[in-house]
Amino acid sequence: MSTDIPVANTAMEGGGYYNRNSNVQAAGIELALPFLMQAASTIPADGHAPLVVADYGSSQGKNSMRPMRLAIEALRARVGDERCIEVVHTDLPSNDFASLFTTLHEDETSYLAGQKNIFPSAVGRSYFESILPAGRMHLGWNSWTLHWMSRNPAEVSDHVLAALSSSEIAHAAVRRQQAKDWTDFLAARSGEMAQGAKLVSLSIGRGPDIHGWDWVFGELWLEAAQMANEGILSPIELMRFTIPAAGRLADDLKAPFADGPFCGLVLEHAEVKEAPDPLWDEYLESGDAQQLGRRWAGMMRAVSAPVAAAAFAPRPDAAALVDELYRRVETRIAATPQKNVHFLAIAVLCKTGA
Repeated sequence: MSTDIPVANTAMEGGGYYNRNSNVQAAGIELALPFLMQAASTIPADGHAPLVVADYGSSQGKNSMRPMRLAIEALRARVGDERCIEVVHTDLPSNDFASLFTTLHEDETSYLAGQKNIFPSAVGRSYFESILPAGRMHLGWNSWTLHWMSRNPAEVSDHVLAALSSSEIAHAAVRRQQAKDWTDFLAARSGEMAQGAKLVSLSIGRGPDIHGWDWVFGELWLEAAQMANEGILSPIELMRFTIPAAGRLADDLKAPFADGPFCGLVLEHAEVKEAPDPLWDEYLESGDAQQLGRRWAGMMRAVSAPVAAAAFAPRPDAAALVDELYRRVETRIAATPQKNVHFLAIAVLCKTGA
């Protein structure tokens, strides 16, 4: 089991692919929007300087349009149309920022539509370090990213997720990395937040009895393992295809705050709740198992294909192997349709001290 795997900091599948295959994420975001609107309605907004809204982990932008629009509308209700609002999108340097700006300027759902004095920008930097100047951010939004660890703490040979491996050593390594990543994220955000600023975070949670995503990621693992059994992938390539992501419990979110504020931040809310599966709802209406297979294979490819590509990179046919893997996943899911049980972790943070 390796402990220094360089494939963790990987952006989503580019070329707008994530935008086209992130309906599951869009449905989950709805659970956190009331907290974002409440935060936008209560942060300090006196003065005339621009208000800064940060969208941490924006990916290609499609799922940022509705949250940013709602936040802007809540702020506009308080400060009027003339006050400048900056929206800063952040993600890894390898992110497909071109698709983000295309969405901003061409998509009918863009938060720029019908608005004035809105100034978007983007920063390519990991949010496990500082991104903005001290005290600059007034309202923060972070969705569907913090389950991705800053590094891969463990490779396992029996699953694509170390959190779903049978190895207790791997589980412990994941918990340690998640704890460090959470405190690193909090410390970096604290420095950027103005007094009274709030940040709403939504990421993959885990249930008390099951982790969640067991079925879908299990299907992905079974197809990767089958390719190894057929000699298409090597055991080393199979092991390197360990996706550096895992869910958190509510207690994991609360841990840094056990003795009070952490880095001047107060945790105002923390919960884990079951998330919707819009693809299953769609299947119940249509009965189209092939469509369900395509939809899930697209979603899984959007989030995990870059990890697969890195794992298979030494091979001259790496791209073909990635294509074959997700083609097989599509067929497998179509043959065994079921609801994907998963959970979301929601946290609301407020800057109250230095």
